[in-house]
Order: sequence, then structure tokens, then C-alpha cells
Amino acid sequence: MLTSRKQNIVGLAKDTAIYGVSTVVVKFLNYLLLPICTYVFNQTAEYGTITKFYAWTALLLVILTYGMETGFFRFVNQEENPQSVYKTAYFTLLLSN
Repeated sequence: MLTSRKQNIVGLAKDTAIYGVSTVVVKFLNYLLLPICTYVFNQTAEYGTITKFYAWTALLLVILTYGMETGFFRFVNQEENPQSVYKTAYFTLLLSN
């Protein structure tokens, strides 16, 4: 029981680290690119282009993946064969996009 619980906590920590690192890297890149963007863009109206791009990217990621990650994380722990959940999600997205 305790070993299984430790494995779950280690798995959770590993997954959290992966998602956390990607979030930190994106924010760090934004921080590094700010001086370049302020140099390249002459007017403040041009900054709206970047904001629009980020907004459309977030919306399209949800639409193009069908919110599949939420369903994947919900059902992967409930199935006896988690590989079948992974394969279904993967091939559905692969064939439709």
C-alpha cells in the first residue's frame, strides 16, 4: 500500500515538473523577447498583434485537440489498459488534424 502510494506521488511530482518547466520556459522566453519586440515594433498598436496571436493560439489549441487532454487524464487511471486510452486519443487527433 505504502509503496503504491509513494509511486503515485513520485509520478505526480514528475508530471507536475514536466508541465511546470514548460510553463516557466514560455514565460522566460517572453521575458527575453520583450526588449527585441520593443525595439522592432514602433507603435503600441503593433503589440496588439502579439496579444491577438496568443489569444487565437489558446483558442485553437482547445478546438483542435477537442479538449482531449481532460478526457485522457480522466480515463487513463480508470481503465485496466491505459494504453488503449492513449492510442484512442492519439489516433483520433492524428487522423482529424
